[in-house]
Amino acid sequence: MDSKKILILGASGFIGNALYKELCSYFDTYGTYNSARRSFEDNQQFFKYDMEEDDIFQLLRKIKPQIIISALRGNFASQIIAHQHLIEYISENDCKLVFISSANVFDAYS
Repeated sequence: MDSKKILILGASGFIGNALYKELCSYFDTYGTYNSARRSFEDNQQFFKYDMEEDDIFQLLRKIKPQIIISALRGNFASQIIAHQHLIEYISENDCKLVFISSANVFDAYS
């Protein structure tokens, strides 16, 4: 297994979960969820993350990912702040960010 650590923000969503399922066989892959589905609680590679409440830096320091895939959905202002924090993290660490759009692009009123 490749030693690269990948963190998928929004791994409980449609695209994020499909990426997680594909990548977890080849890389040390972690994901976040903010869902009532209890299936994610049992997976030790998944962490509950609410971008409006939780500190992304705490999660990043714990996992120390080399690649972050962002498939977040939610409050637009919270997404901006979360991505500003991600940019701060990647500028100080050897890390790459892959931004995948979210379902928010389809809703002009979110």
